[in-house]
Amino acid sequence: MERLRRDSLLGLVFFGTMAFLLWATVNLTDVSLDSSELEVWFEDGGSVDVGTNVMVLGKKVGKVRAIDVDYSRAERPVKLTLLLKEEVPLTGSYTIEVRDAGVLGGKVVYIDPRRGSHRAGGPLLGDVKGSAFDRIGDIADGKGALGENLNATLVELRKFATTLNERESTVGQLTQSKALHDSLLDATEQLNKILRAIVDGEGAVGHLLMNTEGGKKVENLLTNLEQVSFQLRDASSGPLGMLLNDQGAARDLQTITHDIAVMMADARTGKGVIGRLLRDDTLATDFGDAMHSLSQVLAKANDPDAGALGALFGDRGTKQDLQLTIGNLRLVTDQLTRSEGLFGMLINDKDLGVRFRRILNQVSRAIEDAREAAPIGNFVQVLLGAF
Repeated sequence: MERLRRDSLLGLVFFGTMAFLLWATVNLTDVSLDSSELEVWFEDGGSVDVGTNVMVLGKKVGKVRAIDVDYSRAERPVKLTLLLKEEVPLTGSYTIEVRDAGVLGGKVVYIDPRRGSHRAGGPLLGDVKGSAFDRIGDIADGKGALGENLNATLVELRKFATTLNERESTVGQLTQSKALHDSLLDATEQLNKILRAIVDGEGAVGHLLMNTEGGKKVENLLTNLEQVSFQLRDASSGPLGMLLNDQGAARDLQTITHDIAVMMADARTGKGVIGRLLRDDTLATDFGDAMHSLSQVLAKANDPDAGALGALFGDRGTKQDLQLTIGNLRLVTDQLTRSEGLFGMLINDKDLGVRFRRILNQVSRAIEDAREAAPIGNFVQVLLGAF
């Protein structure tokens, strides 16, 4: 009984150990019941070894199971068999590349399934992406986009350096021509004299830069400009500030500008009085004749022998008579205003005006009475004349 129990315990330990080894084999290696394989064809192996990790969008999903070379294929003879733990849904624009695992070395197979419709079928094709040192070497050899650009730049720099040594170029003349060198030296000396004069405070620029009073004037000018700019930003500071900040005034100015543009367009097309003056030859001739007639009238107005206006504007005697007449009228108006004379008293004295009105009323009544007595007087005269 004791032996059976010991054998049973030994069997449990043995089979438990076997189960643990089987679990470790399945989980710690690439052996899995649900694993899938992908066969990818490359131009070369890219230094990939069996067991190299396979990454899908940065996630480790498997390893390289086998590397085979088919020497009968003209293109992409290297086949990598990838063992994946999960199925990767590749699209028609997928990417499979052999890349560097890091700066220090190592390789990894990188898969990007992309987005879009599923792949139609056919063999999977991959590319080998060179390492950083390979790309540096390609740049040095003038390969690739960056290498070609660098090579073209170096060629242009060589041409530029060669051109600088030619006598026809400016730098070539400067290094090879004594006359140009002397001219540049003279220009440098003149510039040095100008700078020295500025430092000594000579001239307008030197006085402005080195004189304290001139600096204060410039400072005051800048202060005034700052105040003007502040006022321009204020809509109530003046016409310019209103035009710059008041939207209503800006719209009014825009309307006026538009109206002026319309008027100019109408004038160009002969519309309106101005347009007819500019475009109508007959009206322009009539206007010219009218201006000529006006010029003749003005010429006669300055001629003392040409008429009344000429005598009025050009005759000295008429001018003196007119002045005397105006003086007399002024004297009469002054007397009327001061109540001098009968008319002045009538105009300014209210009591005299009332009495004068009463006298006029009495005279009017007497005339009416005389008119009514006129038939009786006539009858008496006829009667007395008969006898």
